[in-house]
Amino acid sequence: MKKVLLLLVFSVIVYGCSKDVAEPDPELQDFIVTLNVDPNYRLGEFVESFRAFLSDQDGTILDSAELQVGQASVLSHSGDPSAIYDLSYVRHHNLDLLSGEQFYTLITYTHIDQGEYHLGPSKIIESSNDDIFINLENTGYPCEVTSGTVGIGSFGPDNGGFYKFRGNMAGTPTSDFYISFKSPNDQFERYFWEEDIPEGTVFNGNYNELPEIQNSVNIETSPFKIYNLSLDGLISGDAQNIHHGMRLGNYPEGRTSLSIPMPSDVFDNYLLRLNFGNDDFQYFKNLNTTTIPPIVSAPELGFAVSDPSQSNFRMTTRGNAVIYQVIYRESNPGETVSVSHSINGEVTPEVVFSKENLRMNIQHTYPGLTGFETLHLGSISLMDYSAISSYQDILKYRIEQEAYEIPDGGFIQGVSKQFD
Repeated sequence: MKKVLLLLVFSVIVYGCSKDVAEPDPELQDFIVTLNVDPNYRLGEFVESFRAFLSDQDGTILDSAELQVGQASVLSHSGDPSAIYDLSYVRHHNLDLLSGEQFYTLITYTHIDQGEYHLGPSKIIESSNDDIFINLENTGYPCEVTSGTVGIGSFGPDNGGFYKFRGNMAGTPTSDFYISFKSPNDQFERYFWEEDIPEGTVFNGNYNELPEIQNSVNIETSPFKIYNLSLDGLISGDAQNIHHGMRLGNYPEGRTSLSIPMPSDVFDNYLLRLNFGNDDFQYFKNLNTTTIPPIVSAPELGFAVSDPSQSNFRMTTRGNAVIYQVIYRESNPGETVSVSHSINGEVTPEVVFSKENLRMNIQHTYPGLTGFETLHLGSISLMDYSAISSYQDILKYRIEQEAYEIPDGGFIQGVSKQFD
């Protein structure tokens, strides 16, 4: 009887102890990030590894996982409910077969939300130059393509001048297509526009039968040393969301105005991208608009750096930017190994961070990065989105590496500066 009682008492004690061990700490909270990599996500031909790291504000690595195409990876940590976490990606590019070079690209997203993120699918860019063929005669000689259309062509003096173009269509199996030409015999450019063209279509025609572009728009900016422009035409309701290249221009000598021929009754919206600046600051403004503005001013954004080090970075900012990107870079003496660390964070009047410990802890995973003790400041940029005011909403696009489509009437603008 005494043995039975002793066994009962012992079992109660054991049960009580095991229950205490299994009881979760009420002061801790799980933080879980799930990264779903789409089966059609493209890593790149020379990417040897793609890894994600979850870390705290001291740079301590809390969890990590190798990201695989078509699989989900979970990063988790049980910690203080008020703790702030960062997510970092590292891509290792090995170009050993080509040049013997290796690139390590670190990207850190600060103060992330927990939850699920979906990477991909990646857009496939056509590069075969065999989807459409346009053969024109009576073009004059030499004729030139004036739009931003991707393709190649040959021309000559026969048949009043000829031009034979072959290029890619953005959609499949059918697509809309726009291209413009300029004959030395004409005052105005002419354009070709067709909708729902099957792949492999061949057009043979007379250049003089193409419609002329008699309208133009003028864009003025402040005088800057560096200036480049891109203009795309958009069709409302286009399920393929094709951006038809209308103009590309790079003007290293600077500009104060630019005149662009514009066809009538073809496009509903335009995506205008302007970059302008000087040796100090460069600005950009991307607009989705129904009407090209006659004047584009530099965004009222700026920053001043008081400490450029990665261990104690400090800068003040002005304007309404929401997100910043600070990039550090370095190469070994032979420039066979290069590393960059991009830090994305929320813009405040004074930005302060310390990410050197984080980078050094991540580097321990990669023997090829031994010896990179200090990275130097490469560039800084601030960005403002007209339709998004939440840092977390913008950060989600960055983490998922998804291209942000500017809504009708919206814009993205920013300022940047190169330090290296």
